[in-house]
Amino acid sequence: MIAVAALTALTLLVPQQLDQIVKDGTPGVEAHLRGSDHARGNAPVNGRVRIGSITKSFVAVATLQLVAEKKVELDKPVNQYVPHVKDSRITVRQVLQHTSGLPDYVIQVGVPKIADIRDRYFAPHDLLDAALAQPKRFEPGEKYEYSNTNYVVAGLLIQKASGRPVGEAIDKVIARAGLKDTYWPAQGEQRIRGRHAQAYALSDLLDPKSKVVNATEIETSAAWASGAMVSTPRDVAKFYNSLLQGKVLDKPQLDEMRKTVTVDDRSAYGLGIEATKLSCGGVWWGHGGSIHGWASLGGATDGGKNAAITLTALPGTFGDDPAKKFQQVFDVMDTAFCKK
Repeated sequence: MIAVAALTALTLLVPQQLDQIVKDGTPGVEAHLRGSDHARGNAPVNGRVRIGSITKSFVAVATLQLVAEKKVELDKPVNQYVPHVKDSRITVRQVLQHTSGLPDYVIQVGVPKIADIRDRYFAPHDLLDAALAQPKRFEPGEKYEYSNTNYVVAGLLIQKASGRPVGEAIDKVIARAGLKDTYWPAQGEQRIRGRHAQAYALSDLLDPKSKVVNATEIETSAAWASGAMVSTPRDVAKFYNSLLQGKVLDKPQLDEMRKTVTVDDRSAYGLGIEATKLSCGGVWWGHGGSIHGWASLGGATDGGKNAAITLTALPGTFGDDPAKKFQQVFDVMDTAFCKK
């Protein structure tokens, strides 16, 4: 009787949470929560979405696969693979864990204004050059600070160590995880393949009063290895579950991936994967991703529970409170993992 009551609580609470997200101003939300697909507003059930920085988990896995093949060493200087990074104290591990001190390139290349990057192609070294033109943020290994530049460096490292485009390494990760609707966009590809929602963003992410524009079709080379991928909530949830169950990486590399540094009182960051505390105790492992038009979370627990959620507009796009909206998204994940 208790189990039935708990299941009823989960079945009722998640739809209420998703309905509230749309009611509070988001055009649509789609989610995959412990085996069930959900959609509200303008989002189709399990439609394709831009997953933004969830891409970083895939890139970290591709790097760790090269570690397993002994083509990369985690604690060697990253400039052995990416000579543009001059500081030989910065290691591959620090790049993957955001403890390198490398500054972020995003503002410098104009990412906040969608009109400046929607149709503009950036080569990876354009992004890295923009970052390296700035002063370092701190000494390598001194602390954690999230920087998209780290994963541009990781993408270049993968290409150097493998001798092939980073997209091919990601394709191997996708295949190993058994994903059906996930892909690395082709060079210059601005449309999303298959069934998907329309996504919306502020024309200037730094100006909450700027007009709202359709952001569905966009050049994603400004994100590249830090956030260019397309997937579905179902695939994202499956990816993290497969990863934690040892189906994507061998145990030594998965153990390295799960070695974390503290981010705040709720979370800690490993190598392209984050541990977030649950209200019921323990943690879930995964990543968030934001890109023009989309905001996502995905992850899994060691016990096999998995979930992912995507909004079809960044929090704050339609005058909603960004902090409240992000918390609502985290609450959905917490419900999925904690309700029995």
